[in-house]
Amino acid sequence: MLQDDRLQIDAPPGNYSLRVQFGGRIPVGKKGRSIDLSVSATKQVEVHRGSNTECTFHDRERIWNILFDIDLVAWVVSWFVTMPPLYKVISDAFFALWLIRLVIIRKRYYKITAIDTSQYEN
Repeated sequence: MLQDDRLQIDAPPGNYSLRVQFGGRIPVGKKGRSIDLSVSATKQVEVHRGSNTECTFHDRERIWNILFDIDLVAWVVSWFVTMPPLYKVISDAFFALWLIRLVIIRKRYYKITAIDTSQYEN
């Protein structure tokens, strides 16, 4: 399943926990320790008898992606033009804030939408 794809749930009636996850665990040391670097989201989905449930998901990074694109362009420009020292400080601080935010929201990284599409069918 790719981001912004639609997922049709064809399951018996009931309550289900739908989880979207990207990434995984990285082993650290010899004693089976690991660091979880995944980002994910979970949503409770109720499937009714005779209904069609459709789910979509997308990340919560749209504004951050725009800011990263601007920073990427400025970084390429810095290859050819000497940027003020303030650029490096702002760019590094921006990246640090993004990493902190990612760690805080990593269990709610995706937004999952579930709708019952049978009510729209004629």
